[in-house]
Amino acid sequence: MQKEDQKPVRVDRRDFIRATTLAGMAGTLSGTSLLAQNAPISSKPGNAGKTRKVLFVSDSLSSYEKLIDSIKAIREYEFQVIPIEASLQRKPQDVTRSVRELRPDILLIRPTVRTAVGNIGNIAISMADLDIPIILLPVNLDLIMMDSDMVAAMRTRGANAFLANSEAHAVELLKIFAVPRILDGKQALIFGRPFDSTSVPMGNLNEDSVYKKTGLRIRYRPVDDLMPLLEKVDEAGAMKEMERWKREAARVLEPSDKTILDAARLYILLRSLVEKEGLAAISIDCLSFSFSGKPPIPLPCLAFTRLRDEGITAPCEADVCALLTSMVLQQISGKPAYQCNVSEVDLQKSIAILRHCVAPLQLMGRNAPPLTYNLRDYHGLGKGATAEVEFPSGIDVTLGLLSKDLKSFVLWPGRTQSRAKDADRLPPGNAPSAKSNVRKYCSNQLTVKFKDINQLHQNLAGCHHVMIAGAYEKALREEMIRMGVNIIGPSDMSSPA
Repeated sequence: MQKEDQKPVRVDRRDFIRATTLAGMAGTLSGTSLLAQNAPISSKPGNAGKTRKVLFVSDSLSSYEKLIDSIKAIREYEFQVIPIEASLQRKPQDVTRSVRELRPDILLIRPTVRTAVGNIGNIAISMADLDIPIILLPVNLDLIMMDSDMVAAMRTRGANAFLANSEAHAVELLKIFAVPRILDGKQALIFGRPFDSTSVPMGNLNEDSVYKKTGLRIRYRPVDDLMPLLEKVDEAGAMKEMERWKREAARVLEPSDKTILDAARLYILLRSLVEKEGLAAISIDCLSFSFSGKPPIPLPCLAFTRLRDEGITAPCEADVCALLTSMVLQQISGKPAYQCNVSEVDLQKSIAILRHCVAPLQLMGRNAPPLTYNLRDYHGLGKGATAEVEFPSGIDVTLGLLSKDLKSFVLWPGRTQSRAKDADRLPPGNAPSAKSNVRKYCSNQLTVKFKDINQLHQNLAGCHHVMIAGAYEKALREEMIRMGVNIIGPSDMSSPA
């Protein structure tokens, strides 16, 4: 959050009366001036300014001037509080109508809920389509059962609803929700079939559902669209990139100059698309062709490594959940992400082996020295080029992944350990002779110690997970609150010894 001071908003009794009267007038307007009662409110872009509008609904407004004063005293943003006296239980549709008319950024409710009055179930039905955060602050903090039930019912219908534990807690939630979601207004481009990655298909998602949850717009194009564009890449720029890869490598093992040059051409092309189209992320369904005899385009491993080091999210295999996770972790940490397979878990040693062919060189940050690397081919297939890095031992890391339904976020702290490399291990002895030189594992492998490894093992959220150097629990928790995402992780978030 920015620290600059903002002029507070004064809300006194006269403001209460004026706003309440206006709300009452709005309720008497003809239906032509209002949206249909059950029409969903479309997603709106995050508020990038410093003003936030809060609709405060209560059965009795006169009791909460102190709370209003606390809200207007928030320094990071200028809060405009619109108080409305209404019964959420008796007429939840009135609250919904006020939201549609007044278009607040946040809804704060302090209702009196009684089991003998009205149908509590109607509240969640009425509030389900509200596309703004909802904070419910119970009147009786020692009897919160019905309030808890209402919040749970709202969540099951898709609302981003939170139960406050005190007035101070409600104010803290307002501060969190005032900050725009970290992906609001950003764009990503994926080359592949829409939400149908070869390795990680996500048919349950679509562009609208991702946008509503995260604020990110994802566009798709066919992989074949890259082929004619590659022919137009500046050859001098590609040669310069190739020479840099060779010059900065500790060793160049299998890849030929031509292979590295092809990879450099793809990097130049992808970088130009990022700049031309204002992209924050770009990906390719690379597994659709990486093991084929003659790939239609160069394998993107080196291109993705370079893009990540430059602050551009470039996940492998058109994995949407890994893309979203990488973007969040990268934006929060300011460091490039290591998208990896959690390929092996040792419950006795409390470690996991994280493997993949793409790893960032600037793992520790853009101002830190890059990791040492060798240039290898792709899985011993005699094609492609990858950077096999030397991961540091003994550093704290964060492993995460959004679940496939975007409702949960697996968040696990870890610490890296040293381990002998095994990238050159060959397939079993009974493998076909044509594949006898194929390497069993990806170019990069990292051993990480985790707490509660059994719990992590059972909560792995997908084929890939994403790791960054450092610990960012507080910032990640706040971002997941803004997205309406539940965090799954160990009770103790400190790094393992």
